[in-house]
Amino acid sequence: MSAATTVSDDEAWYRAEIAPILPPTVLDFHTHIWSSENWKETPWDTDKKGSQYMVTNEFYPPGQLLADGRACFPDRGYEAVCFGYPTPAADWEKDTAYVASAAREHSGLWPLVVAGPDLGISRERYEEALDAGGFYGFKVFLNWYGDNYGDKRIEEMFSSVELSLANERRLVILLHVPRRGRLADPEIQAGLRWLSGECPEAQIVLAHCGRCYMPSEMKQAIGCLRGLPNVWMDSSMVMDPVVFQIVLNEIGPGRLLFATDFPVAAMRGRRVQVRDHWVDVVAPGYPVSAYRVSGDDFKAGFMTWEIVLALRWAAELTGVSDKDRSGIFYDNGMAVLRSVRRSKRAP
Repeated sequence: MSAATTVSDDEAWYRAEIAPILPPTVLDFHTHIWSSENWKETPWDTDKKGSQYMVTNEFYPPGQLLADGRACFPDRGYEAVCFGYPTPAADWEKDTAYVASAAREHSGLWPLVVAGPDLGISRERYEEALDAGGFYGFKVFLNWYGDNYGDKRIEEMFSSVELSLANERRLVILLHVPRRGRLADPEIQAGLRWLSGECPEAQIVLAHCGRCYMPSEMKQAIGCLRGLPNVWMDSSMVMDPVVFQIVLNEIGPGRLLFATDFPVAAMRGRRVQVRDHWVDVVAPGYPVSAYRVSGDDFKAGFMTWEIVLALRWAAELTGVSDKDRSGIFYDNGMAVLRSVRRSKRAP
């Protein structure tokens, strides 16, 4: 907490600006849990490209995730879609077991398993993990660190194994799109149309609103969702109300899911636009990271609250009803999760 912020400031601001628009329970559709004991290496301790992109906690257990949820929403229930560390740092077997165990031991967690052809996981092993671990779908593997996206295409992030399982079981596919241009890139838009067509029964969720944190990106990107009814967007780390205004005007509130990206959004500060990129302006005490600037002469609340506030303003500007706005924070995500076939034997 910055020197300029007090507990009473937090309580007053939460009651006035955040709590009034929330349903009784909040469903956070994009969170991580992990332990570096399940990693092959700590990314930011290496000199690999992109390793300093997002320096954060080495340990983020489920208890801490739920505690952060309670801190941000002290008078509401909190549930979360969670997954492990989706980069080459993690040992897939250990990471998968860690997330499955967390979901068994803590109510209100909806787990996803990391998946992608570069991992070399067989269909049989995926099926075993899905059935035994209680997973609701896939968090697509990122075979790089940080912003080292290169020319990766969505088509390269799936094999027939992941595609067939996702379609047969109506799984969630939580996708962090690649490439510098994000969802505004025509190659990525073509890949999304391909994925939607290959998996018409799957529930495709674009992390970080397709990584469109700025209005200029979303303006170029949003049209590609036309005619793709099985594609949703999650709000994780998007804090610009104009971005959400564009989304609500184009696809409506029913395909927008509240999400944070904990532990990142547990920081105090705000993601802002500076020319053609975002910058995280944060209170003191967080590790040095790319695109992160700290200062101590401003009041800072949780980044999670900035996401909520951006959604609030966008909903007001677009005339979204209270019911539909509330759905963004719970009902929409639950409808996606309830569409999943929990086992291969399910009808």
